[in-house]
Amino acid sequence: MTAVTAPVTVVVGSDGFIGANLCRALERHRRPPRRLTRPRNAAEEHRYVDTIRRADLVFWAAGTVTPKRAASRPELVELDQRALAAALEACKLGARRPTVVLLGSGGTAYRPDVPPPVDETGPLGPDSVYGRAKLAQEQALREATDHLRPVVLRPSNVYGPGQRAEGGLGVVSHWLGAAAAHRPLQVFGDPDTRRDYVYIDDVVAALLAVWDRHLDRDTRETLDGVVLNVGAGRPTSLAELLEVVTATVERPLTIRYADRRAFDRRDIWLDVQRAKALLGWCPVTDLRTGVARTWAALTNS
Repeated sequence: MTAVTAPVTVVVGSDGFIGANLCRALERHRRPPRRLTRPRNAAEEHRYVDTIRRADLVFWAAGTVTPKRAASRPELVELDQRALAAALEACKLGARRPTVVLLGSGGTAYRPDVPPPVDETGPLGPDSVYGRAKLAQEQALREATDHLRPVVLRPSNVYGPGQRAEGGLGVVSHWLGAAAAHRPLQVFGDPDTRRDYVYIDDVVAALLAVWDRHLDRDTRETLDGVVLNVGAGRPTSLAELLEVVTATVERPLTIRYADRRAFDRRDIWLDVQRAKALLGWCPVTDLRTGVARTWAALTNS
């Protein structure tokens, strides 16, 4: 294999949950990235240009919308799309053909009637504004292949220490935050609904694996245009998750049940074999360990 010098790496969304964790991991591995925070308004799109045009590798973790916000705040969806478009245009200005790694959504991209586990060849057909917005970003990336190398990672439900409970995203952080504040835990929909929960360190490990393969010219080409699911690869029902949270908190919790929200998916978990094959990656953090670490970080902060 032919080694090359370390790439100029940019993380867009360095102030977000996944982006901040990725930046810290890159710094621990002595691969410090250039950081760009998420856009706050349309005028901020232009601050990306000078940094991104010099990049070899761009991680796009800059989403400002959650499933709940996407349904009620179309202006935020538009802001995300415009910011990505500006970044893709900036890739035309440099002397390199950078790799752009987009974080999509494995939990919302696929058609709801596809039986899980779902692999990357599963038919697409999101039934939410959020899912459609994420797929629109993937399409924009594919349409820019003449001046960049697209890579799409579709994480499932990511959780872990430091995740903010907001906007209908992050049931683990919502429940643990409620438990810490001695508030009731809210369960939306059928407790037997099964989903895929992946720990933040495992997601970051997949992103670092992309970095490693980009570093080598021979393996870099194998990622050009690839789409990879990143998840735990196993289902967990809301009832099972509730049991894990209760055992972790080690005291009785008040539970309130409510109807499923319009943007909530039913059963969905991911087949992650392709990521294992191409990246040499696999999730290693079991749910009980991940929830325990998240709870410890919350209560010891």
